[in-house]
Amino acid sequence: MEGILFWVFGSMMVFGGLMMVVQRSAVVSAVWLIFAFVSAAGIFALLSAPFLAVMQILVYAGAIMVLFLFVIMMLQGPVLEGDQKLLGRSLWPAVAIPPLAIVVMIVGYVMRNGLTGWGGPAPEGFGSPEHVAGLLLGKYLLAFELISIVLLVAIIGALAVGKDERKLPWK
Repeated sequence: MEGILFWVFGSMMVFGGLMMVVQRSAVVSAVWLIFAFVSAAGIFALLSAPFLAVMQILVYAGAIMVLFLFVIMMLQGPVLEGDQKLLGRSLWPAVAIPPLAIVVMIVGYVMRNGLTGWGGPAPEGFGSPEHVAGLLLGKYLLAFELISIVLLVAIIGALAVGKDERKLPWK
């Protein structure tokens, strides 16, 4: 059952990422990214890491995406002609691949008599708050701080770019 759910969540995550890339509207792309983040949280839950799954939802699908949507809404440019059109026929494989992957996985599962290729249970404490905090504040402290600085600079840059181009009605 875990194998089936893994492929379902994985297919949903790939589908969400594909749909995010092919959208013309930045807001719709951000919504598809939220869909992919929620699917990743499902994979964390399957790996017996409930803390990471909840943090994925709260931090990425919640706080970070609210920030991204705020910046996108602030910098939203003119609506281009054809933005309201549906996806073209050339993208039908992107819609067909996730269900096809699920069918292939089910056939492989049945042919192997229910055996999966999982490596066994996760180590004790995997995904716990202590484990995550130990990694973020120990081994990966520099990377964690650098990412926060890059996000801060990106937000300030987006605000600086949007401030000059926006015409405010009260000025």
